[in-house]
Amino acid sequence: GKHAQNNHRAPSVMDPNRAPVAFGRRAVPQLFEQLQVQDPAHKVRALTSLCDLVHEPERLYQTVTGGERLQVLLQDDDAAVRSKTCELLHLVMNHSIGR
Repeated sequence: GKHAQNNHRAPSVMDPNRAPVAFGRRAVPQLFEQLQVQDPAHKVRALTSLCDLVHEPERLYQTVTGGERLQVLLQDDDAAVRSKTCELLHLVMNHSIGR
């Protein structure tokens, strides 16, 4: 009856290393908003998700236009944040040139 229903959950597709990504045009702006938070782990997850998105031309464009915000992260106190930001910028450059 009712009890069995509660236990039946769809398998979670949440990757703990990535921030959840909004659909459509909101994806990149939403991830950029998450880069404002203080928690370094949170920023790294958002950056990892951005790395996944820059293969798509429209997302790439949105990421490039938000580039000033990424430059701020290159000065971040956290080494993981700086390194993930470099990785993202590297991907952005490669995809921009490769068009």
